[in-house]
Amino acid sequence: MTTAPLSPETVTNLVQLRALLSSADQASLSSSPVTRPMAVVLLDAVNERATHFAATYLNLTIPNKASFEQLMQIVKDHLGARWTTSTWPDIRRLHRTRNLVQHEGLEVDQKNINTWAAVTSSYTRSLVSAVWDTDINETTLAEAVKDPKICQLLKDAERCIEENSPAKSLANSRQAFDFAYKLWRKHYRRRIPFHSKPMGRQIIDEKSFKYLEGEIAEVNEASVAIAFSGDPGEYVWFRDITSNADAIQISTLDEAQRALGFVFGWVIRWEAFQESFIPDRRSVREQESRCVRSSNTAARVSSVSVTRQGGRFLVEVSLSDVPPVNEYNAWSSKLTTLLNKGKKASDWWRVTNSGVINIRLSQGSGESREIFETVSNALLAADVEVQRDRLADEASREAKRVEAQAYAEEFEENKSTFPAWVTKVWLTDDLTIMSGHPQSRLRVSLSDDAADHWKNIVADLPLHELVDSCIFEWQGHVIRIEPQLTVTEIGEALQSVSESIEGLISQQRARRDEEESGRYSLEAELREAFRL
Repeated sequence: MTTAPLSPETVTNLVQLRALLSSADQASLSSSPVTRPMAVVLLDAVNERATHFAATYLNLTIPNKASFEQLMQIVKDHLGARWTTSTWPDIRRLHRTRNLVQHEGLEVDQKNINTWAAVTSSYTRSLVSAVWDTDINETTLAEAVKDPKICQLLKDAERCIEENSPAKSLANSRQAFDFAYKLWRKHYRRRIPFHSKPMGRQIIDEKSFKYLEGEIAEVNEASVAIAFSGDPGEYVWFRDITSNADAIQISTLDEAQRALGFVFGWVIRWEAFQESFIPDRRSVREQESRCVRSSNTAARVSSVSVTRQGGRFLVEVSLSDVPPVNEYNAWSSKLTTLLNKGKKASDWWRVTNSGVINIRLSQGSGESREIFETVSNALLAADVEVQRDRLADEASREAKRVEAQAYAEEFEENKSTFPAWVTKVWLTDDLTIMSGHPQSRLRVSLSDDAADHWKNIVADLPLHELVDSCIFEWQGHVIRIEPQLTVTEIGEALQSVSESIEGLISQQRARRDEEESGRYSLEAELREAFRL
């Protein structure tokens, strides 16, 4: 029995085995004498494939030219009590019959095929459960994908294929590919381009420039995507079949299955590459060179060196017992602030990513005693101040969370006083700072009908004396309102524009009802005319 995550190769083989079992089951349902030989061959093929795959996976020693029955006995002996099934005699009988059916055209009774279909299903499922500790019906390609979002999208794509919804499956496969592609492109993008893009004033023919820019962008996109495509032609096919909603809507189950296979292969190769790919090698090497603390002791100086650089001194103070990775950035930032406190603008103190203090001094500006005291005092104070800031931040977050909860409860109590097109009013838990100024945490969710008129709401709401500005976010149909108002105040502001918004919503509903009535009437007349 295996408890480790299944590899992409294993998952692929199990999915193929499941598909073969499904085909064999379907073939066995036909009572036609013409299809009976095919059913017998397919059922035996399932058993042979499952047994050989299990033996290979378990790395068992298989004699040359071993028969199916010998192979089955080897697997059975290895698994012992983990694999118990009463199907072995029937499986042997099916295999022997298949040889006669395939080579000599033996006629088989349909009752025997029904029996063999049942035992084949039981044999295969019990063997898969014993070896891989999984239900073959629940095995999907997505199980080999590590990213949770991509995994879920691929599961949805596979489920849609089973539900005979190729368009939905293709849409999910496209979303999974787009998500993985964007992550890969972030790593692929060069920091310094080989060629500089011309400035606007250098462009003579803007129309031609935009055309070339679009063509180059398409080539760049293809070159990035093809890196993990295996077959470049498959990427071209996938891009074409998912290019727009119309192309997706006319897709077939075969195309949806092919697209799922392409995306699965692309994602698996990309994830394997990610495990060995280091996008910022310098940063990683600097982190690796740190001497991280193993206890709660403060950082200390391990070595000092001084060099001359263009009439200035560069002092490098190497540190030991620095904080771990998840705490280092906050600590180094605080330490840099403490070191530079009260220093001359001409002097420069910085804590590097490798755990070294760099000090650039003009000649004669730094006495060794002063440097020693500054570094020692800063090292002692850094941990204390970081801890104090952390506690203050946690207290602030908790206060905001409590405030947001109380605000939400007050809204629920007064929801009847708000316009019907307002679904929710709340405060976010986090505070956003823009251009050095804290932003309002107040958010208002709109109904779908009201969201169609968001431009009117955003234009009319600031006319109220309490509202300075509003910004609409289409995702979630949310309006961010400045400044932060009380529940009563935002209720009054929303009511001030409610009459006009409700009028627009009513007009829109009336138009929809009228259009639907016209559609229904036309359809009824056509049905009557064609006597349908």
